[in-house]
Amino acid sequence: MSSYLTSSGQWLDETIEAMRLVMPDLLGRERELAHKKWFAYRFMTPLAATKLFAELYRVGLKAYVRAHKDRDEADRVNGLSPHTFLGSSGSLTELWKARQRADELGLPYDLLIDFGFHFAGRRRWKRAPRPIQLFGSKGSDIAWPLEIEKYLEERLPMAVDRLSDLPQYRIEHFRGLPVQREFRDYLTNHIRASNRRWTTRLSGPCVRERYFPLWAGLRLAPQGQRRGILSDIRADLESGLLVRAPFERLPEIAFVPACFGMPAATDTTASTCGTCPLADKCARMGAIASAEMMKRHGSISRLKDDRDNKRKEGQRRRTARHRARKKAASAASAVTA
Repeated sequence: MSSYLTSSGQWLDETIEAMRLVMPDLLGRERELAHKKWFAYRFMTPLAATKLFAELYRVGLKAYVRAHKDRDEADRVNGLSPHTFLGSSGSLTELWKARQRADELGLPYDLLIDFGFHFAGRRRWKRAPRPIQLFGSKGSDIAWPLEIEKYLEERLPMAVDRLSDLPQYRIEHFRGLPVQREFRDYLTNHIRASNRRWTTRLSGPCVRERYFPLWAGLRLAPQGQRRGILSDIRADLESGLLVRAPFERLPEIAFVPACFGMPAATDTTASTCGTCPLADKCARMGAIASAEMMKRHGSISRLKDDRDNKRKEGQRRRTARHRARKKAASAASAVTA
């Protein structure tokens, strides 16, 4: 899954679109989620991540309907309107919030969605779960966390092993970015916890994908096995059983984190921003996005403006009714007097 940004123009377009489609408070949450979400999504824009979540939800829904309802219906069911990303709607807000909840848990979207449908199927729900219902219902606030923990016990380590095509994490692109360091820490713990042969543990992340330096990986292995591990890896490379991922040049914009330029993320005094080497660029790009939003749509957030105007209009109507009742009461009092 190659999902990195290829140009500043692409980032700007996706950011403007996100600002057009959802409320600023939702975009503001992206800052706190940027270091919690699954590593495959940490260089994706929030809009791109939500579109990916939507596509995986559609796939999961079809499989659920095919297994629990009707095979013919599964070919027709979509679950989400084809116009979901064309304009703001309650359906899009629900989808966005569901994706953010998955990010809060730090889970791969496919595993979270598969479990959500699995959970609903075991309880014979009358209807297929909506995106936000993938996290259970009001009556399953105890059962859902317990069951997903069991569900992930074997599947999550496999998801780590399947991570590929994430060039921002490769050793030739390592810049000490917070998300890169966090990924290496996670890999270190994963390698240590594995019970497979050391050659197998290290050949994938250290050689094939180059996410972790081989010398650092070897230091995790028992000292007496290191020569044998190196010999096995060389043999696998020579025989073609082990193939290195291609080297890839990346534009600078490919390294920006998911929260880059989001409205709240432009506050460089925040604790999550203070240690980020991209904080100044983030603030500048956030300002550019806001200016471009004004140019294209006449407002930083038309959604927020519309909501504020409706609230003000409601307050004006309530004030007018209150004054009318007060005036009527005064007139009635004058007549009786």
